[in-house]
Amino acid sequence: MKTHILKKITYKWHIKLLSLGLAAMLWVYVDNLKEKERFVSVPVEVRNIPHGYMLSDGVPPSVKVILKGKESRLALLDETSIIGYIDLENSEKLSRREIMIVDKNSIPQGISVKEITPRIIDVSIERVEERSVMVIPVITGEPPFGYFFEDVIIDPEKVFVSGPESLIKTLESVYTKDISIKNLTETTVKEVGLDLPDEKISLDEEMVVSVKVIIKEQYVLKRIEKKEVLPQNLKEGYDAMIEDVTVSTLIKVPKRLERELSAESISIFVDCEEVDEAGTFTLPLGVNSMIRDITFLKTEPNTVTIAVKKKKENPR
Repeated sequence: MKTHILKKITYKWHIKLLSLGLAAMLWVYVDNLKEKERFVSVPVEVRNIPHGYMLSDGVPPSVKVILKGKESRLALLDETSIIGYIDLENSEKLSRREIMIVDKNSIPQGISVKEITPRIIDVSIERVEERSVMVIPVITGEPPFGYFFEDVIIDPEKVFVSGPESLIKTLESVYTKDISIKNLTETTVKEVGLDLPDEKISLDEEMVVSVKVIIKEQYVLKRIEKKEVLPQNLKEGYDAMIEDVTVSTLIKVPKRLERELSAESISIFVDCEEVDEAGTFTLPLGVNSMIRDITFLKTEPNTVTIAVKKKKENPR
């Protein structure tokens, strides 16, 4: 029984196999004759905008287009080559409804447009206005400890912008992009772009403004009192006796260095370089310190009495 069935199946098997192959080819051929559909997103161009006018709103960036054609043609389609547009030629209305058009020359032969969504687009145009507006700097952050932001200078102070009349007529100023002063310890000049309030507003040219940020150092006044006065440049063979006096010194010090300044960080001295004999002299006091960037404003008293004596020679 099994052998009988097997004989029937294999009887003229090459003809049956050939028939099956032909049937498959016929099915593929007929299937390819059917039209398929393909969805594409097409950017919207606006053509022939009247001179002195610009788009206000209402135009989407792209539309949905359904194309139909043979699958083999659709498979080779380059979506980026398809052009869709709205034509405003011979129309003077500020608001209107326009038909979206797909340029047939941008679509290969054998492919057609089945549907465009949206097909009708509301279009509004406005007169282009130009205006000079102030530039306002946007300062962010704070300088490091011991420094402060004093002022900012913009060059140019005004720029020309253009755009739809409804936006430009109320525009008084534009802002710069953020200007960080977080790490500034000195006056700095930066080139900064502008942050326009609406994408429909543009500058007459691509430009940046020069921003001079003035940073100053903070100073404090500090008074230090000290009793120790040291002689300097005393001639060899002499001793000096300095009167007992408390010296008060007023010092201007950067705020960042304030904690470093103390009585131990300064020295008070009297310069004996001009003294070349024994006697009593009134000499000016001097003050110095290893701390840089400090200024000694006033010392009281500003002179001191010093008694200079010859050293006793040791007897042999």
